[in-house]
Amino acid sequence: MIQRIQSLYLLVVAILFVSVLFCPIMNFSQAETMFELTINGIEKINSNPVFVLMQTPLLTALCFIIVVISILTIFCYKNRILQLRLTIFNIVLMVGYYALLAVYLYVATKDYEVELYPRLGIIFPLIGAILSYLAFRAIAKDEALVQRLNRLR
Repeated sequence: MIQRIQSLYLLVVAILFVSVLFCPIMNFSQAETMFELTINGIEKINSNPVFVLMQTPLLTALCFIIVVISILTIFCYKNRILQLRLTIFNIVLMVGYYALLAVYLYVATKDYEVELYPRLGIIFPLIGAILSYLAFRAIAKDEALVQRLNRLR
């Protein structure tokens, strides 16, 4: 199960998206006020207590769904066609994650007129999409090998 390379790719995707849940995605500054985009929302970070300006529940839901689908895909190793479909669906969800993130960033920059400072958490979904694509290729290669061996019988 984990000994196959596509399982390792999918495990790293799940780990990356779990880390997205805990690290900041983007920082904003407006004059002397600092904001931070995390998976919980856009928070004003230099106030005590932390004040949440905008909630981002869809980003949180997408992260959880991507993690669950990645782990589920690992355990579907006997059904490679299902693995291929789940991997494609996961890549589509990652693209949707970036589209939703772009909408939240657009709203934040339009409403609050802030300057953006990217953080490390913004590249994790891109790395996850690339690893999911590599897992898709490895699963497809395994399926082609099995089909070729079935023709020889």
